[in-house]
Amino acid sequence: MDDTDELILELIKGNARMSYQELSKSLGMSRVATMKRVKKLEEAGIIRGYNTYIKRPGEVTMLIDVVTKPDRFDAVLEFVGTKTAFIRQIFTTTRENHLHAVAVSDSVRDLKYLAKMIAKKCSDDIVELKCHAVKEVIKDVYGGIRYEQDRRTDKHTEGTDAEQGS
Repeated sequence: MDDTDELILELIKGNARMSYQELSKSLGMSRVATMKRVKKLEEAGIIRGYNTYIKRPGEVTMLIDVVTKPDRFDAVLEFVGTKTAFIRQIFTTTRENHLHAVAVSDSVRDLKYLAKMIAKKCSDDIVELKCHAVKEVIKDVYGGIRYEQDRRTDKHTEGTDAEQGS
């Protein structure tokens, strides 16, 4: 990847619907050359897809952290990844046997139930389970939310965390 590829990624990060014409104008390149570069980034797996970010009123996001027993990681991943439509993303981290999942619903009750089901169904496989409701999104480059440096910090001192240990 070169500087032009990086610029393409930066431009489409906040607007995946940007046309090749707009993109090529911003890059100072022809539309065909721009299309070829984007296709190359797609084929290399750097651009994995284009998504529409939808935020519905009343939607609640919960962050779920699960640490599994060493030999039970795959079983827990299978359960968390396939048993509910609320899970939007799953990440592994540098922490050993750790999953970080993002769940979204319009019902806090559904998300609490999801956490209880993970704790119950995977109780013999989990070392630690922590769940936190997202209070406010401060920055999300994919959702068009920019960080404001003059934000008041006292807004972020309150909060409710639901923690469960196994």
